[in-house]
Amino acid sequence: MRIGKIALLSGVALSMCILVPQIHAQEAPKSYDLPEQDLGDALRAIARMSDYQLVADGRSLKGRRAPSLAGAYTLEDAVAALLAPSGLTADIRERTITLRGREAPSREAVTSATDIELSVTGSRIRGAKPTSPVISASREKIVELGHSDLGSFARSIPQNYNGGQNPGVVSARQNGSENVTSSSALNLRGLGADATLTLLNGHRLAYDAVSQGIDISAIPLAAIERVEIVADGASALYGSDAVGGVANIILRRDFDGLETSARIGGATDGGAFQQQYSGVTGRRWNSGGIMIAGDFAKATDVSAGQRSYTHGDVNPEMTIFPSNKQLSAVVAGHQSLGDVMEFGLDAHYIRRKSRFSLPNGSGTNIQSGATASPDVESWSISPSLTFHLPADWEMTARFTRAISDSGVKAEVFSGSSRLFVNDVRYKNDLWSAEFSSEGPLFALPGGDARVALGAGLRANGLDGSIFRTTSTATFAIQNYTDSQTALFAYGEMFLPLIAGANALPLIHALEITGALRYERYDQMGSLATPKLGIAYQPIADLTLKAAWGKSFKAPTLSQLNIAPQATLYASSRYLPAPPTNENVLQIDGSRKALEPEKARTLTFTVQLEPSSIAGLKLEASFFDVRYKNRVTYPIASSSQAFRDEYADLIILNPTLDQVLAATASLPLGVQNLSGAAYDPANLAAIVYTGYQNVARQHIQGVDSSIAYAFFTGSSDFKLEANASYLKSDQQLSAGQPVFEQAGTIFRPPHWRGSANASWKRGEISIAIAYNYLGGTKDSRTSTTYRVKAFHSADATIGWKPHGSGLWAGWSFLLASQNILNRKPSLIRTTSVALPNYDATNYPAIGRTISLTLSKAW
Repeated sequence: MRIGKIALLSGVALSMCILVPQIHAQEAPKSYDLPEQDLGDALRAIARMSDYQLVADGRSLKGRRAPSLAGAYTLEDAVAALLAPSGLTADIRERTITLRGREAPSREAVTSATDIELSVTGSRIRGAKPTSPVISASREKIVELGHSDLGSFARSIPQNYNGGQNPGVVSARQNGSENVTSSSALNLRGLGADATLTLLNGHRLAYDAVSQGIDISAIPLAAIERVEIVADGASALYGSDAVGGVANIILRRDFDGLETSARIGGATDGGAFQQQYSGVTGRRWNSGGIMIAGDFAKATDVSAGQRSYTHGDVNPEMTIFPSNKQLSAVVAGHQSLGDVMEFGLDAHYIRRKSRFSLPNGSGTNIQSGATASPDVESWSISPSLTFHLPADWEMTARFTRAISDSGVKAEVFSGSSRLFVNDVRYKNDLWSAEFSSEGPLFALPGGDARVALGAGLRANGLDGSIFRTTSTATFAIQNYTDSQTALFAYGEMFLPLIAGANALPLIHALEITGALRYERYDQMGSLATPKLGIAYQPIADLTLKAAWGKSFKAPTLSQLNIAPQATLYASSRYLPAPPTNENVLQIDGSRKALEPEKARTLTFTVQLEPSSIAGLKLEASFFDVRYKNRVTYPIASSSQAFRDEYADLIILNPTLDQVLAATASLPLGVQNLSGAAYDPANLAAIVYTGYQNVARQHIQGVDSSIAYAFFTGSSDFKLEANASYLKSDQQLSAGQPVFEQAGTIFRPPHWRGSANASWKRGEISIAIAYNYLGGTKDSRTSTTYRVKAFHSADATIGWKPHGSGLWAGWSFLLASQNILNRKPSLIRTTSVALPNYDATNYPAIGRTISLTLSKAW
């Protein structure tokens, strides 16, 4: 199997080599009309227009001006014209503009022109390109595709799985739902939102509710510069949670001016009426800058009664997309304190309220079922000090404090009467302090060997409580406060062995990276996670990369503190049956101490950027993740608990002392569903079904992408397509069967893909996008059914008047998502209280239309 994979990759690489023409052609000229302005702003504008990334030393840009630029230029000529008065030079390759000093040393260190800590997510070394694939999207691109928030954008990424923390997941009704607060979290490879690490400008945020996911919809689009995602294990660099990958939301730290916008829209089938108002302002000066952004969004819910395909099959009161009201704000800034030291600050705040209804029967006005009203307030503040040291070294001290306070009021009804109210609260907090340094060590033929070192402390806390109020009393179902503290240290090295003038035949460039991180937890002990990578260019147009590493995820504090619950069942419930006919006591909740989940990741990547076809980039990656020690329920179906492989989870013929010890601290006592009296002295068995480190998963697949940008006449064209194939299986414990996950109902489909095309000419721009979610199979019964794939198309039309006068600074965007109003495939259900479609995978809102008006003042 492994030989076959290597042969396949080798074949792909060989095919690409054959396709690479050796004739160089410059990028086609493009029309520019830029006023005299700050050099950094001018370079960023050109980079955005050409879909390039700008990497530069912020100190070399400070105080420099760029001349006006008008006319048709190639990218190389445009950059050279802007840099001419400064004496700086630039290296343009691999869709990156890298600024150099006056002497243009080949090994000069670089950092992002937006003054962020990491130039590219996936490496802590300035100027180093990560050996894992990086998905990058600018704010302009996200808006151009019709997305109004980062949650919507995340759900369009082929490497991301919609199930989990996603407002469209009907809570607790289908497998894989972690949706408690109507938040939006990345879930790369379908490994769970808690196995994807999300950063804000390189630092952590507080977790959301009970999962270790991060609500990315809390950051307004107006505040971001771009989003970078590495869909590969990254614990060697960033620590726990980065198993599926890591995402970095990069803020606009150097914005200058004022922009406001208003958006209104809704679903054409009813519901989801949206209002959104946002603004961003900032000021730059020679020694620093500040940006402040705010956003207010409000949307009505979508109920099953508003969709034709649910009529007769689903209770019309069921919420299929919750209402939402959200206020969010972001502040980011930096200030030089002399020539050596620079102060930085990132902060954010969000308050969000939503509401949804989950009826249990066919009645209206929630005669039987529940309503839930989540209320979330979260914030973070992260100051930092960066010291610019001799010999091109930098040292940074950063402190982060963050809180996410989630409350949910759940009212439960039966027969039109309110049975009880559950007040649920999860308050997550984060304290972290980190010291890091980066700089060159010694010279190599391809440049300077560089190293990044760091150490720090991180403490996560969780206050969890569930208080139930009935007509007669209020009591606690769950109430705990817990925390876990981690001490960590890491190092990363970058070795450019061959590059530039030192190139050899069939070795145009060769780079090796290595990283190692050590973490010690006060509750779980210590572990080390390494990562190794290599990037090899046989010729300038072709890059081959490989990355191997280990990652881990600490158990969530919710998993460690889940309240035990005991239920008494009749022996007839089980097949095979217990040895005797007495009742069975089944206990949920953690029984043993939980250990970290561990993974080994392997990625091979092929990149082709033929110099003869300027603007074309092709990429393909093979990934393999072997995930073990997963925290999960060890018995797939508790009714089969008496199979031989579960013997270590069962106490047969327990004594009275064993039963009393097992039930002594249960907050709700024993729930008797046996139909007979509870006699603790006469039980067939005690069965433990709570969380344990038992499962292992194997995930593998292929990502591929193609992008082509070109200019003809006075028109700009951009074409892009992405596809991801995923294969995964799981085994709950040794001796149990291995079962498929990807491609089965409520799990990630095998295939996801997207394609988009944009055209811009003068004041007008048009973009269209196609989205594909593959089908799955429903084998919940002896007859297997096919859940059809989901196809949708999005479109936007933009108008941005040029010149001065009445329309100066205005822009207009008309957007429609799911423009053909595609519906999800229907599935079998056993109750009108269950969705009749796979809500964990397929959207149910239908066609939406919105209009956005923006003004730059």
